[in-house]
Amino acid sequence: MASRANIYIDKGMDFRTAIELFNEAGDEYQDATIDVYNFYSSIRKVYSSTAVADFAIEKANNDITLVLTDAQTDALKPGKYQYDVIMQKQTGELSKIVEGLAIVVDTITEVS
Repeated sequence: MASRANIYIDKGMDFRTAIELFNEAGDEYQDATIDVYNFYSSIRKVYSSTAVADFAIEKANNDITLVLTDAQTDALKPGKYQYDVIMQKQTGELSKIVEGLAIVVDTITEVS
């Protein structure tokens, strides 16, 4: 079962959030370096709708970082969305490692 974590995304701003790939016992999810795994993550209004954004995923130090550009977050309407992160092992096996709400918050200050 995937972990649950809600994230807050500021509309029109660059977004980055790190995900540590450890379970509750402190053991790593993977048996080898993180570079041998593929990761996928999307944002949808509801599970059955089409993706409104796909995260770029950076891998480093056996952790991953979900990234959206300011242009991507600017295209999102404020409100609640769903997201998850899928890990694909070398064998092709897929595991959902985290899921939750992606809450897009409008930004007050305008930068010109």
